[in-house]
Amino acid sequence: MIDPNLTYLLLLLGLWASVFGVYVPGTGFIELLAAGALIGAILALVTNPATNWLFVVLLGMGVLGYMLLPLYRREMARWALLGLVAQALSGLFLFTDASVSPVIVGVTAAISLGLYQLVLLPFYRKQISQPTVGEDEQLEGAHGYVVKPLDPVGTVNVNSELWTAYSNEPLPSGTYVEVVSKEGLRLFVRRAKPKHLPRLAESQAEENPPDVPLESLYRSDESS
Repeated sequence: MIDPNLTYLLLLLGLWASVFGVYVPGTGFIELLAAGALIGAILALVTNPATNWLFVVLLGMGVLGYMLLPLYRREMARWALLGLVAQALSGLFLFTDASVSPVIVGVTAAISLGLYQLVLLPFYRKQISQPTVGEDEQLEGAHGYVVKPLDPVGTVNVNSELWTAYSNEPLPSGTYVEVVSKEGLRLFVRRAKPKHLPRLAESQAEENPPDVPLESLYRSDESS
């Protein structure tokens, strides 16, 4: 049976490395370190009959919540410290017949706080300070085609995604369209201009191509 202190440290190392893998993906080494440490910790926990699995789960949720919550939910950042408390308390009750050294629990909690304040939090602040392009801005001006006729509401395929859409004119299936705006979960679209049609036909040829011939789209657009 592996020493409880070593098991606790392996588990924390695996969780910490997993978090760093999320913040700095693609290194390979961090992901490998996380996998190795977690596998070792799980094996140690499984072979120890005194493992308190409730606190194992609480420990995992505490570490991941503490370090990842601010990255995905900005308004929850101030509650992330509760995860650090969960990490410390879980370490003390991880096993029913023995306890992890309180000194180790305290030191690892201090290290966690240092990693969060000096490494992860600055990285997080840098990320949120960078301007991002919203989904609405990405969709405006995008092109696609009608899947279910718009009369006036139907379905369109834009950027390989299906959207509920409407238009100021009836549009049959296969009509190439341009997104004017996004309103909630619906798109407001219009018939694509002739200059876009050859490029659209080429880009959509490989996936669910419209059934309407390209020539008919030119004629219908010019007649309108």
